[in-house]
Amino acid sequence: MKIDYVIYWCDGSDEEWQKKKAQYRGTSFQNNTVRFRDWGILKFWFRAVEQFSPWVNHIYVITDNQKPNWLDFSHPKLSHVDHKDFIPHQYLPTFNSHTIELNIHRIKGLSEHFVVFNDDMFINSPISPEYYFHNGLPCDATLEHVFNGRCYDEHEEWGINIIEYCCTHVLNAHFDRKITIRENWKAWLGGYLGFKYQFQAWLITLFGRHEFQHFYTPHNEKAFLKTVCEEAWEKESVMLGKSCTRFRENISLSNYFLRYWHLASNRFCPTKFQGKYVLQIGHDEIDKIKQKMFDGGCKSLCLNDSIDCDDNSFNILQPQLIKLFDEKFPQKSCFEI
Repeated sequence: MKIDYVIYWCDGSDEEWQKKKAQYRGTSFQNNTVRFRDWGILKFWFRAVEQFSPWVNHIYVITDNQKPNWLDFSHPKLSHVDHKDFIPHQYLPTFNSHTIELNIHRIKGLSEHFVVFNDDMFINSPISPEYYFHNGLPCDATLEHVFNGRCYDEHEEWGINIIEYCCTHVLNAHFDRKITIRENWKAWLGGYLGFKYQFQAWLITLFGRHEFQHFYTPHNEKAFLKTVCEEAWEKESVMLGKSCTRFRENISLSNYFLRYWHLASNRFCPTKFQGKYVLQIGHDEIDKIKQKMFDGGCKSLCLNDSIDCDDNSFNILQPQLIKLFDEKFPQKSCFEI
């Protein structure tokens, strides 16, 4: 089984890219520089892959007419992919990560089995192919819940919860929860979910709901099957097409929808979520980041940027973060010039 990695990256400080982005308008939050800020730690992602996941078949690096000048694209396992190489032209230019992620399956040469990384998601300790796929299926857990988080925040306005809501209810237009569970009840109601999610799954079932309510999606890398992504586009081209916008829109779908499609069609291998962690980059989190970074039980670590980290904090925290990564990965990878 060949497993490819896909990672997308943007250098928000690139003046040419800034000029292009300035020609268009999004909301103040969608245009916030935080969404495009580069912490200068991408090279450590490649060092982690070489050290902890050397079995990867191929790596596709997606950018918008940019190339990290230290990456060696002559490496046989490495390919540069520009937006125009796989995103339909009617959706370009785009500054919306959802537009990128929803079209990744179109990359020429991409394997059936692939894993999508944001540039803040790192493999943190040795993993095997079975960490992502087992018996040819993505390793995942249903993690249903009945209480959704708040959708509106005074600072971020409409947040990710409203997009998750859209993903779930567009999914309900195509699947009946009762039928899905009947076909694979252990995956949806089994003890591997843990008490919290197993209880909520049974609660939804006891109320006889035909609709999925909400799903929890860890903000870590995600495994997909290319054929399932193609099927979702074939069955729901309208909302997926409307979601491929220049900037992120509130009423839209993300690649969470593609993950949900795998779940609802029972094309996943039920797996406990273990060793996956998400930490916000901030002054109060540096010690936690260091602890998890050097914890062998932490398999996947997402270091998430946010609007709470202002430019002054960024200037202070960036060298601290790079120092931690240098300590963990001091040697260049074979992907670096």
